[in-house]
Amino acid sequence: MNSQIKSKLITEFSWLLGIIIASAALEYAIIEIFDLHPILGVKIQGLIGLVVIAYIIRMIARMGKQGVIVFDDDEEESGERE
Repeated sequence: MNSQIKSKLITEFSWLLGIIIASAALEYAIIEIFDLHPILGVKIQGLIGLVVIAYIIRMIARMGKQGVIVFDDDEEESGERE
């Protein structure tokens, strides 16, 4: 089970790193090509930050659904149903 968690975490964090690198490259390209106002650059960074946070939440939920991570609430619900 421990190796399953480790491999899943490595996979998910590599996806997260890829998303961060791609979004940073896209942000840089947009700012340089279109010569945007600095305020718009900050708004783009905020949007990228929200995408990264959303991916982290989705990653944790998916790992919980697959059984890689067990949440305390899941244990309580399964104990009440049995």
